[in-house]
Amino acid sequence: MQRDALDSLPLYPEGRPCRYPTTRKVIDQFEPVGRHTLTARGQEPTTFVTELTPLHRRILKLLGVPANTYSQ
Repeated sequence: MQRDALDSLPLYPEGRPCRYPTTRKVIDQFEPVGRHTLTARGQEPTTFVTELTPLHRRILKLLGVPANTYSQ
């Protein structure tokens, strides 16, 4: 956050700012993100991935994790 000159992230309920996010707070943001693969005989598997929010993308960028990690 310091590198990107961010004072806080909206991690608390109602999007309230969090100046010193804990690992738990960051992980909790990704709880609703899911990835499911549906397979049926004789058909190609279909994968469903929850769309990442702008906040998810920002957190991943801060962590140096490519957002497409969740869609592959």
